[in-house]
Amino acid sequence: MKERLSREAIVSSALALADSEGLEAVTIRRLATDHGVTPMALYWHFKDKDLLLDGVVERMLGEITLPSYPEGATPAWDERMRDVLVAMLQVFQRHPEVANLVHDRFLGCEAGLDLAEFFFTALRDGGFDEERRAEIGIQALHNVVVLVTMEPGERGLKESQEEISRRIREKKVALENLSPERYPNVILCAGTLVSKPVEDSYLSLGLEVMVEGIRAVQAKLVS
Repeated sequence: MKERLSREAIVSSALALADSEGLEAVTIRRLATDHGVTPMALYWHFKDKDLLLDGVVERMLGEITLPSYPEGATPAWDERMRDVLVAMLQVFQRHPEVANLVHDRFLGCEAGLDLAEFFFTALRDGGFDEERRAEIGIQALHNVVVLVTMEPGERGLKESQEEISRRIREKKVALENLSPERYPNVILCAGTLVSKPVEDSYLSLGLEVMVEGIRAVQAKLVS
């Protein structure tokens, strides 16, 4: 007798499919075909695609490991805040297609709630009140997502490298032909503006800008 398809297997396949082909490829029918079953076998676990995507987000967030420290050696609030943002960023990098789904799903599962509690505890220790903690938490989540989903430069799951390279050249030429009197610095930065940046450097810079911004807000609170 054939074993019934498990919820975990479906979510794993959906996450892998999103990573390799994009979210548009993740459908009940496609997953059923990949597993050699009828769509009804999947509807047993997920009544619709939206619930399936909830499960995929939960799986991704579950890959994030909360920072841990030796007993009695808990770092300052801002270091803990940075550590959890780094942990989130690393997992979102592996699943950029799914990362864009977390905005309204983050607090819908235990993994997201645990991350939020860790982050808010750090902010509480930094002296932020409840309202400011929530505001900073929302902005931090959105900013981490944007870092991995809105990187500058050309990319596309269905495009060849030749097509991407052609578009980069065209954009670079267009910028370099701007008026040097009016846009001298845009012209100087043209190559970097149109090319995909060095990923680690770009993401590290974005994270540090975010962290330093929150530190600056906290400094005003205690001054």
